[in-house]
Amino acid sequence: MKKALFWLLLCLAGCAQAATEITRELVAPDQLVPGQPARVVVTWWTDGWFNPPPQWPSAMPIENGMLLTDAPPNQLLSRRRGNTTWSGVRMSRQVVAFDGGNLVLPAISITQPSVQEGPTTATLPALTQPVHWPAGVEQPDRFLPASHLALQQHWQLYRATEDGELHVGDVVERQVTLRAQGIIPAQVPPLLFALAGTDTQRLAPQSRVLTQGRGDVTGIEYVERLRYQPQQAGSLSAPDVVLRWWDTATQRWQEARLPGKTWDFAPARAAGAETALRAGTPLPWGTLVIWLAVIMAGVLAAWKGRLRLIRLGKTLGYRWHGFWGEVPLPDKIPSHRRIK
Repeated sequence: MKKALFWLLLCLAGCAQAATEITRELVAPDQLVPGQPARVVVTWWTDGWFNPPPQWPSAMPIENGMLLTDAPPNQLLSRRRGNTTWSGVRMSRQVVAFDGGNLVLPAISITQPSVQEGPTTATLPALTQPVHWPAGVEQPDRFLPASHLALQQHWQLYRATEDGELHVGDVVERQVTLRAQGIIPAQVPPLLFALAGTDTQRLAPQSRVLTQGRGDVTGIEYVERLRYQPQQAGSLSAPDVVLRWWDTATQRWQEARLPGKTWDFAPARAAGAETALRAGTPLPWGTLVIWLAVIMAGVLAAWKGRLRLIRLGKTLGYRWHGFWGEVPLPDKIPSHRRIK
């Protein structure tokens, strides 16, 4: 009887397998606009353990949108169902819609391999999220949705000489920094533009992701720089920077503005001064005088101590000759042998 009970329990333990569930959801606000990031969340659940650990699906088709490359940190979950404790792994990716209409995630099948129980395949239903342009869109290609946005600027002057004035040939650099949340760098439109009558150099924009906590992405920092170099004397007027953006937190239009500035440029500096500048820096007469004094002091000290230097030279010569000179060894070579 005991043996039968033992084999029954063993068979039940062998037949018992850990259950696995896979779910998918689209986390998005009720009013989603094109370009506003949403999140696709895939969660794996098991009442045993994962071996191997879950991986993001290799293929997840999206209609009227695309997945972004950033991957927020995974979340470990736990739940209680009846008398069973389930463990979960939550993975998410950002997704944006291209245009108005519907953001559609078609139905897909995901397979979770397992060394102990074998693979588990789950069919995830399609997900649909309406996407609408807000009223008052003027330029769809410059439409910028964000939950928070701020602009800052910095001016940098580059002069040939520090005379307190700007002349033709000098450079004015304008740097604009944008910090925003709920946005990706590719959505930021150009902020600075060239001015007529000036040579303009646009430096490569720089952007970085702002994070907090365990690497959660909170926004971006975007820096754009432009250099102006007038070719004629007069005034250079840099216009205001005006950026119209859609506030996804309050569902209304906002306007970020940076004031411009005017600079007066005098005619180019005299040709003689420019020639002297190209010729190089003037000779450092003070340094030359110091070196000349040091050399003269060394020569005078050597002349006064010439006798000691001569004796020292002879002593060193004798020691050198005694170290490397040949040492005769008498009576060491046999003389009674005849060399044939």
